[in-house]
Amino acid sequence: MLLAKPDVSLIHHTTDVVRLGNEIARRLGIQEPWRTKALLACAMHDIGKATADFQEYIRGMRKMAYPHALASLPFVLLAEARLNQCIGMEPTRLEATAAVLTHHSPLSPGLYRGYPAPPYLEEDIFRLLPTLWELLNALQTHGLPTVEELQQSLRIILRNSPAALLDDPHLRFGDHGNTLRGVLQRLPAQEFAQVKTVLHLADWLVSAGKPMPDLLFLTGGRSEPTRRIERQLKAPLRLFQQQAREAGNALVLWLRAPTGTGKTEALLLWAGDTERILYLLPTQATTNAMWRRLRKIYGKKAVGLSHGRAAYILHREAEEGHLDLRLLGSVFAQPVTVATLDQYLLAHLNGQHWEERRVLARKATMILDEIHVYEPYTLGLLLEALERERPARLALASATLPDALLRFFPPGQFVEAERELWERRRYRLELQDGSLLEDGVEQALAFARQGKRVLVVANTVRDAQMFYKRIRESGWRKQELLHARWILRDRQKKERRAEKSRPGVIFIATQIVEVSLDISYDALITEAAPIDALVQRMGRVNRRGEQPPAPVRVYSRWSEGAQLIYGRELLEWSVEILRSMPSEPADSDLTRATCQLYERVVTTPEWQQELQQGRQALDEIQRTLGCYTIDLSDEEMRRRFTARRGTVSVEVLPDRFLQEAYRLTEQKESWRLPELLVPVPIWWLKEFANHFSPVSDLGVVQTTLAYDDELGLVAESAEMERII
Repeated sequence: MLLAKPDVSLIHHTTDVVRLGNEIARRLGIQEPWRTKALLACAMHDIGKATADFQEYIRGMRKMAYPHALASLPFVLLAEARLNQCIGMEPTRLEATAAVLTHHSPLSPGLYRGYPAPPYLEEDIFRLLPTLWELLNALQTHGLPTVEELQQSLRIILRNSPAALLDDPHLRFGDHGNTLRGVLQRLPAQEFAQVKTVLHLADWLVSAGKPMPDLLFLTGGRSEPTRRIERQLKAPLRLFQQQAREAGNALVLWLRAPTGTGKTEALLLWAGDTERILYLLPTQATTNAMWRRLRKIYGKKAVGLSHGRAAYILHREAEEGHLDLRLLGSVFAQPVTVATLDQYLLAHLNGQHWEERRVLARKATMILDEIHVYEPYTLGLLLEALERERPARLALASATLPDALLRFFPPGQFVEAERELWERRRYRLELQDGSLLEDGVEQALAFARQGKRVLVVANTVRDAQMFYKRIRESGWRKQELLHARWILRDRQKKERRAEKSRPGVIFIATQIVEVSLDISYDALITEAAPIDALVQRMGRVNRRGEQPPAPVRVYSRWSEGAQLIYGRELLEWSVEILRSMPSEPADSDLTRATCQLYERVVTTPEWQQELQQGRQALDEIQRTLGCYTIDLSDEEMRRRFTARRGTVSVEVLPDRFLQEAYRLTEQKESWRLPELLVPVPIWWLKEFANHFSPVSDLGVVQTTLAYDDELGLVAESAEMERII
């Protein structure tokens, strides 16, 4: 008996994959001839396991086997070539062939190059094929050759190496002289991706012992999620939430509502009885929080998580189970997926598993929350991706949704919170002429002595650390510091403490506080920044407007670091707008201020140029790679493979944690290594090369830079601090 797995026969596994693939293709709305091609790929994907060495490998008689995806190539290639001929399709349209060849390794220039012919078990294969063809015919596939025709051709082609087929310059496809590898690279990406997605999802679920399509789709319609949302609100729906629900037939929704008024619930009510939701947010922290929130509405198994540290979060919270939720979440396969926008964009830059992500995003109701926070380069990538592959439905949402920004997106039905919700006056705004470091310390201490919980926001890590040291030198002991250069374990502890602050605490942070934490403090002291960023910072004070207007002090003299980050012109415009605002602005005033800034910003040549650079980057990568997955060992490709312009970060291990890292690996807990890593700008590794070195057996880069329990990662010298 041919085996697919140690305890599963090849025929049983393949039959289950074909049947499940048929149901997945139906639920995803995949039409002919792509449905037939997807089922052909499901039927042929493991037939290459019918080789002598694979059967010995699966029985534990040898340590390695011939790649079965490559061994399957001749079977699917011949069948699909006949299929194309029968239905009048171009001979180069080999989507099923590409899907089978790449179902274990991504398509690339060197994939399977140089392999000899495998030791096929031909008689076993020829006994297997009629059963598979009977199944395909029962599922009403169209245009496939008869099993007799296929067997006759196979007896000739199986004598040669399938690897040679990929690069044979004499192998022609009609009038096309390209090699097979080149033909596969230049397939239409959307059609190839949907065939491969059906194969992968069916194979993964069957292999996990869960051949159930409902694991990929929401069931039960609108009623149950709606009841859960209303129970969580513990109050009747607001008018704008009702309007969002009534707009459920709109393919595009624009939603603007103040912080803390139920924007998320409105978005979910609009999503209604959709079968799939993709909820995109700007940061890992906001993504984690939304993931936990949506699991209470849709159920734990229905909601996936996708970002750079999702595997760590799932492992830490014991969410693996026997079905690999890390894999399903990473490819947007669970019915509801919460992800960072980066994950969606990297799929359109041909990152790992781009095929599944792009197909499943295209079939989903996509919610883009906090849409205003992205830089123009990222927006350019996003706009180009949406123009090429728009999701089934799309929502754009923000508390400060700028009209100037909306003009770049597809037109939609606009829903805005009712007027009275915009009239909250949560802040007492005061623009100060001094600087944060020189004048803000005494003000922070004065508020803290009054028992207020004080939030201080600096524009750079250096300034946040300096502010912390000056508070410490004053003798005040109730303070916290949060910025990007902490190891993950310490950052998580600090975030938890920030969320449970006590009277008199001074919480000093950088921009990461703007959209990462659900906190509500009593006073804000901040350096000048763009209006939209300031509004986000203010949203972390008197968050729900339940207290009298909270004091907000903005220092108009910004640091050199702030100017490098934001640009002088943007800061000057923002200060100018601040001077014209009332001393106790309503939420509507803050939104108008943001819109006013965007009206200026989006017309500047610099903003437009960065937007176009984002669009061009996505276009160039997709044109260059075709159906290849990006090769990150290529320095040029690695440089362009980013969803954000500017400084790219890399995570490093401070040397004081090196022995702890080794202990984790010895204890079989290497999944916890991210707890000990801290992000730094990638240019540091070159500029300060003497402070960084690879640790090959841990797979990390070690740094000798000092790590302080109170300050985080710090510069080694005054000269290094000056360069930074």
